[in-house]
Amino acid sequence: MELPGFVLTGLAALLGFIVVWMLTSLAVFAAGRVIAGSYATFPKASALILVGAVLIGLTYSAASFILSPIFGWIAALLVWLGLIKYFFGTGWIGAFLIAILAWIILGLLALGLLTALAMLGLHIPFTPKIPGGGGFLPAV
Repeated sequence: MELPGFVLTGLAALLGFIVVWMLTSLAVFAAGRVIAGSYATFPKASALILVGAVLIGLTYSAASFILSPIFGWIAALLVWLGLIKYFFGTGWIGAFLIAILAWIILGLLALGLLTALAMLGLHIPFTPKIPGGGGFLPAV
């Protein structure tokens, strides 16, 4: 049985969301453990990512609309640091260090995952259209 395209697209989007959520939660959890100790747990990190995504999006949108995009970024950063501070029981400097360390860890996790998938032969080749040709370049 073949699934319709919109179902496959929805399943791919859901899978992508879950993978990114878990990787980001893992990075924030690891950074939280280094800075905040045992107070940082994986469920707290997962909740932080979900709540943070919603609140940061709303804050950025509102501040950008009312003031300007630069104030939106600043307000979103302050909300993110405040959420880290609240969820992991740190101060502002601890929250900032967790955010920076989580960013570094997430980059390393993404690089490791992409390398592992490439070594297994799982990749999406870059296939731009040939100008005027109508076809695609062959996957390498």
